[in-house]
Amino acid sequence: MQPLFTHNPLLLNVWLAGLLIWRAVETVVDIRTFKRLRAGVQRRDRGSHMVLVCLVVIGIILGMLLAFKVPVTAITAARIPLFWLSILLIYAGIALRLYAITMLGAFFTTAVAITPEQTVVEKGPYRLIRHPSYTGFLITLLGFGLSLANWLSLLVLMACALAGLSYRIHVEEHALQEHLGPRYQEYMQRTKRLIPFVL
Repeated sequence: MQPLFTHNPLLLNVWLAGLLIWRAVETVVDIRTFKRLRAGVQRRDRGSHMVLVCLVVIGIILGMLLAFKVPVTAITAARIPLFWLSILLIYAGIALRLYAITMLGAFFTTAVAITPEQTVVEKGPYRLIRHPSYTGFLITLLGFGLSLANWLSLLVLMACALAGLSYRIHVEEHALQEHLGPRYQEYMQRTKRLIPFVL
């Protein structure tokens, strides 16, 4: 059993629109980052951006292949409500990511980078979690995975993304602790990484 959008032009257009908006938003964010990095921001990335991008791309490709090649793990119940839930999650993830990026302002880059004037930001979603832009990204990927209507696709996609983000968060938090010192360490003790009060 293949994803619903493969047999329904309306659902296919809705799905493609969500993906195009997601890609457009990420392209704008990438362009802003490129300009900031050219302005002399100190990179501390240790390859984490490339690792994350590669793992997410691998997860998306494998997820799509599995959705079409392994129908035995297809999600068969409530497929239409599940599809619309997946679209809602895609947009909710994009919105949370944009909100987090806006709250971080000039300190946000897609590569781990430090500016001399960087401070601990604790407004908006940063009051509860340290990496809300990654949470938004994961919610979007969850929506994309659910839209494929295949449990194995969803598992592989999320596993790849979480593996990449785990390394990325480790690198980022190490760089921030070095630069911001006790203030960031105290902030880490009061907040969770990705899910408020949980993780």
